[in-house]
This record gives sequence, structure tokens and C-alpha cells, in this order.
Amino acid sequence: MRLPRKPTAPRPRGAVGAVAASLARRKAAREPRVLLTERGGRPLTLAASDPAAAPLLDAAERLISAAQSGSDR
Repeated sequence: MRLPRKPTAPRPRGAVGAVAASLARRKAAREPRVLLTERGGRPLTLAASDPAAAPLLDAAERLISAAQSGSDR
């Protein structure tokens, strides 16, 4: 016996849905993330809430700031 589905909000379809999906993908692409590569070459993504990600994100921000300030010269 299957349980009934929980009702969800209707999702936009057609051109409006395509634009909404595109905006959601762009937003997700701008979010900071930590991508590590394991010894076997398999990528591993750390969540931004992971305690190990905070110092790595901080170092990446400082590196980007240094590179951008160096290009203004």
C-alpha cells in the first residue's frame, strides 16, 4: 500500500519555469564551496557549515583579494 503524497506548492512551467530554474542554478553557482580531491582523484565537496570549511573559505577569500588588489597596479 502506498502512502499518499504530501501536497507541494505548484512549480512554474514553460518559459517562467525555465527562467526560475536558471536563476536558481546561477545562485547555487555563486555560493562559496570547498572542493577537495582525494588521493584517488575523486572530488569531495565540503558543506559551508562544515567546521573544516571555514578556514579554507577564509584563505580563499584572502587569496582572491590579494590577486585582485595586485591587478590594480
